[in-house]
Amino acid sequence: MKKIIYSLFVLALTAMTFTSCEDVPAPYDLPTEGGGGGGETEKVEPKGSGTLEDPFNAAAANEYCSKLEPGAESAQDIYVKGVVASIDENFTTQYGNAKFYISEDGSSTQQFLVYRCLYLGNKKYTSGDLLKEGDEVIVCGKVTNYNGTYETQQNKAFLYSLNGKSEGGGSSTPSGEAKGSGTQADPYNPAGAAAAVANLTWTSNDTYDTTGEVYVKGKISRIADKGTFTDGGTYGNASFYISEDGTENGEFYCFRVLYLGNKKFEAGQTDIKVGDEVVVCGQLMNYRGNTPETVAGKAYLYALNGKSEGGSGGGGGGEAGSPSGDGTLAKPFNVAAACAAVANLTWTSNDTYDTTDEVYVKGKISRIADKGTYGESGTYGNASFYIKDDGADAEFYCYRLLYLGNKKYESGTDIKVGDEVVIHGKLMNYRGNTPETVANKCYLYSLNGKSEGGSGEGGGSGEGGGSSTEPTSGNNGNFEAWSGDTPDNWKTTSTAGNATLSKSSDAHGGSYSVKVGGTSASNKRIGYKELQLKAGNYTMEFYVKAATGNGGSVRPGYVQVKSDGSVGSYIYGDYVNDLSGEWQKVTHTFELSADGVYCIVIMNSKNPGADVLIDDFTLKTGSTTVIK
Repeated sequence: MKKIIYSLFVLALTAMTFTSCEDVPAPYDLPTEGGGGGGETEKVEPKGSGTLEDPFNAAAANEYCSKLEPGAESAQDIYVKGVVASIDENFTTQYGNAKFYISEDGSSTQQFLVYRCLYLGNKKYTSGDLLKEGDEVIVCGKVTNYNGTYETQQNKAFLYSLNGKSEGGGSSTPSGEAKGSGTQADPYNPAGAAAAVANLTWTSNDTYDTTGEVYVKGKISRIADKGTFTDGGTYGNASFYISEDGTENGEFYCFRVLYLGNKKFEAGQTDIKVGDEVVVCGQLMNYRGNTPETVAGKAYLYALNGKSEGGSGGGGGGEAGSPSGDGTLAKPFNVAAACAAVANLTWTSNDTYDTTDEVYVKGKISRIADKGTYGESGTYGNASFYIKDDGADAEFYCYRLLYLGNKKYESGTDIKVGDEVVIHGKLMNYRGNTPETVANKCYLYSLNGKSEGGSGEGGGSGEGGGSSTEPTSGNNGNFEAWSGDTPDNWKTTSTAGNATLSKSSDAHGGSYSVKVGGTSASNKRIGYKELQLKAGNYTMEFYVKAATGNGGSVRPGYVQVKSDGSVGSYIYGDYVNDLSGEWQKVTHTFELSADGVYCIVIMNSKNPGADVLIDDFTLKTGSTTVIK
């Protein structure tokens, strides 16, 4: 009987419970379709296209994010407009960002999460109005599908406007079609500059990747309040934004840029203003991984409204000119040819890159770079500058070059814009986009026709003209420095050196010697790079041994290099025959009857045509060591 009564009681209680639930509100809001911050199930139609002129509403932003792969972010910045529905974290000076929800009308219906959003002007919050529920806002930035939650990407979005008030900023990533190659003749547009840094790494203020020196063209859309210039200027630089059309949409940040000619802004110089067309030259970075901009102090105004210190009237355009020369002393590359010579060289990192062999390049100094120092207060004893061809605008970067005679700069050895120079050394393509010399692997061969070797033609053969107090010289006679399979300085631009060379750890001194390949078909020669030598008596010394059990035979000598790059007759000393597996010292003295360009050679005789090893080579004239 108790069981029957108890069952009836339970049934009655259950009926009462279901009846009561019809009148009790749910303790939480039901989720929306978009994964935002909750709300009612009432449908809100998506509106807008995501631009500044036609921003998404919250529903459209959710819909847009729903089409992204989980974890992916939008490729471009978008604009979202709405009313603040709730605030999880307001703007504070501690983090400078905020987390809040917006919807069409400020209700809980179809909310969109604005996650860690920066303040007006795309800056961290330091002071200003705090958010309140009911505020009307426009947010600009990247959005993401964070594992099913639709929101702005952390620190990649900002408050574009608050109740109609805006401090600009436009899109934090320039949008539109990326154009240009970043060269002087074909500069990036703002979108192209942003694309160039999109994958660069930023770790800290001291550790980040940059591009090489590139050119970016656009119109100033606003002046930033960072860095100062004009009369009250403290830093001598300026910070401003540029865009394709001069509006605040799709801006690129030009941060702490120097003036025309890579100089500081000074009183009396023309100030910049919104609407100016500019070409900026320098290094770019991706600050904090979300802000494409120039590297502070590493960029300058190349052109301002078509005016350039380099004389270009094309607003940063300009022809590169026609390549000429073959890189020899007799026919040095012009700037166009030097750029072409490195165009396909690979650059992987600051420690891994391809270079040319040692070549000669001729041009006129177009500007002095603020890298490396020289003169009385010089620290490094080298100089960095740019050269051009006559009638062309393309420049070649001569980076950290030594002075005439391959020596350090000293007091009284300054260079200036307009000087005609011939440089000699190795070239590279820095970061794959900046043709330049390899630091400290190049020097001034001639300056305004004067060469330490006595050339009167700025890179000619050296036949005629004045002479210097000592000959041009070089090193690596000990074969310790190598570039790949070639010992540094032991490669000629003429046909004087025609042997196959390789590194050997069987050394007379140090760690390496050079193996000179032999063949019974013809004589082979190892030749030192062309040198400008004075008339006089010279002594060469070196050590040699057979590389195999087949013996060997060598013969020391020299040959003069003519003005057209061809060579004259080879002048040799005695044969050194019957080489064995033991090192043998060879000494050869000879006389040059005239100043000129010469190659010092050692012939590996075709009889028997076996491989030989050579090490510890020197060349001297009197008390002067020419090669060591």
